Amino acid sequence: MDPAVSKKTSRLLKKSGVVGGLTLVSRMLGFVRDAFIAWLLGAGPGSDAFFLAFRLPDLLRKFFSDGMLTLSFVPVFTTCLVEGGSKRAFAMARACFVSVSTTGALVAVVGIVAAPMIVRGIAPGFSPDSHTYGLTVQLVRVMMPYIALVALLAVSMGVLNATGEFVAPGAGPIVFNLSIILAALFLCPWFSSPALALALGVVLGGLFQFLLQVPFLLNKGFRFFERTVFHHPGMSEAGRRLLPCLVGAAGFQINLFAATVFASMLSGGSISYLYYAERLVQFPMALFAVSISTVLLPVLSTEKNQGSAVEVPGVFARAVKAVVCVSLPAMFGLAALRVPVVSLLFERGVFDGVCVEETASALLFFTMGLWAFSGNRIIVTLFHARSDVATPFWASVKGIGFNLLACLLLGHLLGYRGLALSVSVAAAVNFFFLVPGVWSSMDHRMKKNIGVWTCRSLFASVIMYGLVTYGVSFIPDTISKAALLVRVAGMLVLGVAVYTGTFVLTFRKGFGQLLQELGDQAD
Repeated sequence: MDPAVSKKTSRLLKKSGVVGGLTLVSRMLGFVRDAFIAWLLGAGPGSDAFFLAFRLPDLLRKFFSDGMLTLSFVPVFTTCLVEGGSKRAFAMARACFVSVSTTGALVAVVGIVAAPMIVRGIAPGFSPDSHTYGLTVQLVRVMMPYIALVALLAVSMGVLNATGEFVAPGAGPIVFNLSIILAALFLCPWFSSPALALALGVVLGGLFQFLLQVPFLLNKGFRFFERTVFHHPGMSEAGRRLLPCLVGAAGFQINLFAATVFASMLSGGSISYLYYAERLVQFPMALFAVSISTVLLPVLSTEKNQGSAVEVPGVFARAVKAVVCVSLPAMFGLAALRVPVVSLLFERGVFDGVCVEETASALLFFTMGLWAFSGNRIIVTLFHARSDVATPFWASVKGIGFNLLACLLLGHLLGYRGLALSVSVAAAVNFFFLVPGVWSSMDHRMKKNIGVWTCRSLFASVIMYGLVTYGVSFIPDTISKAALLVRVAGMLVLGVAVYTGTFVLTFRKGFGQLLQELGDQAD
């Protein structure tokens, strides 16, 4: 193993661990947030209205603040930083701030005015005379200012990630989730519907999340009010790459949004079942794939700009292996534990046993695509580090087209379960259109290594799935939440132990060879 590649991989994994740790806290608070939403709204017309109205700003949040806008921003900013220093790079960032703040404010104003038309477009199944439709319009209007905030947040996070600061961007979602939780606790009595209090919590969360980034930006030497060139060439390049970057990286989010639109034409609660299930799938995906890709992008972009592109495939291959050995067991484990996990997290208040079974059913179909969701996120990062935006764009377009056709067919046959399955299969289609472009950049040894690594992980995951499924069968239907927590925790420990033990035993030299393969040691 090249010592330089090993050292860079070790730093990558350590930084990913920091981002992953913050993401873990954020996701745990996200489950607390969703538990409050389930307690207050359950899974019915009120929750459908909230989740549908939230889906649009949440889609933009995924576009902008969850690292997807940075796919267009970070490579260009890094080039400015390497070639012209921080002064040139910060000038480009200020131009982006002016542009996105102006555009975001205009979009928010237009969205408030045109809220009825927006709801008719994204919820064709809602009757204009229904209470659900009217509530959705109100919620869209309340949450529209969040769009302006999330655009500013995206540029802030892009600057910080490109300059090696991952703590503030990683902690931002924690602040966002806390704001919604506090709104659920303290603002609900002041509104006619708890959904409106939650919507205000979304906006406040976006504001506090942006304000958190400001001290870190100032510490890096960035100044908001210095002289700004409004048509900076770096901003123009980032803007040119923006749409294909977003489409190429956000196929999953776009497909999920399309599935939500189709779900509005199904029975009440369908939108909510998809939302709760998707939140559980997002946990392992964000914790590992998104964390690693967030750190991987500036690392690969810097290697490319400094003329060290020969090391890029090695660093990337080890990042892929790190994601594989987590995403596959997470997929099988979540499928095995789907019913007790949904019950433990959400079954309280108006979220009853029927809601548990329906959400767990949707979760099963989402877990089928977890490997592809994670794989796409990592592979797209490599393409954008190479400044290749066309390949992931067209792969995503094909996946989105397939998803629309599949939603029409499977949504009619299987209801919301078919919509979840459509999103999963579309991600697999996207993945298989991306792989050839990555495979060609690797030598035979790397390809074989990744293939063997994947087979080992798959073998260990299947054994773990069988044992955990057998253990779950002994959990009684009527059980207290405390006892259920103990049972689920026990199953998690069992699953991790079985998977880790089986996975390590597939290496001739055991755990030491495993660490060496991940790049923590040199040969």
